[in-house]
Amino acid sequence: MLRRRDNGEREQNFWISYADLMAGLLFVFILLVGAIVVKTVLMRSDLFAIRADLQAQKTALGLSEKALAEKKKRLREIQALLAASREENAHLSMELALLQSEAEGLRISVDDMNTTLHERTTALALTREEMEQLKALLLETETQRATLQSEAERLTSELETAEKQHAEDTNLIKLRDDEMAELEKALLLKSRAYQKVVEDLNLTRIKIKNLTGIKVKVVQHLKEELGDSISIDPKSGALRFASNVLFNQGEATLKPEAKQELSRVLGHYIDALLSDKQMRRYIDRIIIEGHTNSDGSYLFNLELSQQRALAVMTFLYTQYPKNRKLFRQYLSASGRSFTEPVLGADGKEDKQASRRIEIKFRIKNEEAVRELMNYLNAKGEGGA
Repeated sequence: MLRRRDNGEREQNFWISYADLMAGLLFVFILLVGAIVVKTVLMRSDLFAIRADLQAQKTALGLSEKALAEKKKRLREIQALLAASREENAHLSMELALLQSEAEGLRISVDDMNTTLHERTTALALTREEMEQLKALLLETETQRATLQSEAERLTSELETAEKQHAEDTNLIKLRDDEMAELEKALLLKSRAYQKVVEDLNLTRIKIKNLTGIKVKVVQHLKEELGDSISIDPKSGALRFASNVLFNQGEATLKPEAKQELSRVLGHYIDALLSDKQMRRYIDRIIIEGHTNSDGSYLFNLELSQQRALAVMTFLYTQYPKNRKLFRQYLSASGRSFTEPVLGADGKEDKQASRRIEIKFRIKNEEAVRELMNYLNAKGEGGA
């Protein structure tokens, strides 16, 4: 009897110890399952955070269409990977739920382990193998998450660089456009101002041409009036008398035979300039100039040339008393000494030709010049 009792107690103690062992193993299993669940939840939270960051970065990026399309394509690939990770996490969650259900079933059926010990041992071994697989899968998922995060950081850096370059290019283009607009505006103003200057110059050229044409007109009139009998300078219209014909050497008294020549030639010359009112309105002054050669001092020759010019003027006043009013208005006498010698072919002074009396006329262009200056000044002030 005692043996049977001892054997029964041993068997009872064995099963109690076995039950305690199984309960401990079940508690450890539950802790492992809980840790896996917590790790999975944290991993899902990180994945959601990565997805939110990627979405925010995608919204903030402003690249060109081509670059943006490439980045979007890469982001879609990352999203596909994240979706696959979510599917794997969902699958893991389902497996964990099944494991929890099985663990709950194990806890409930501890009292029935006497009949299913071998089956539960096999199930436990399978569960451990699945946990190892889950750990490996979690490690792989963590590696993929780190890779995805690194790729996202690289994409963000590239997008920021491209966005900065795009902004700089846009600002540079805007500055160039503004500079081109200013240059076009300045060029238009310069073109208008240049056109105005050209118009003013053309008008001025016409006015100057008209002024220079007056003297040509007067010279032509003299040639027509005097004919071939009296020779005048073809350019200036001046009339010249040799001093040896009018005066003796070193004297300022007209020779008797010179008065007839002066009356014929000089009277006709002055009459051609002053008798025609149309011509007279162009004449400002008729100047009788006395010239000498360089023999003797300058002052002596200056006095002699002035006296000779005055002698010719006196002759005109005496010969044509009715014209004295016109003479006072238009005639003047001047001595030039030897300041304007006549040069020969060899470039030296021709002393005989330098002794002369010249009668010149000056065009009344002061009014026209004043009008031209007023016109130019007015245009200058208008342009300013």
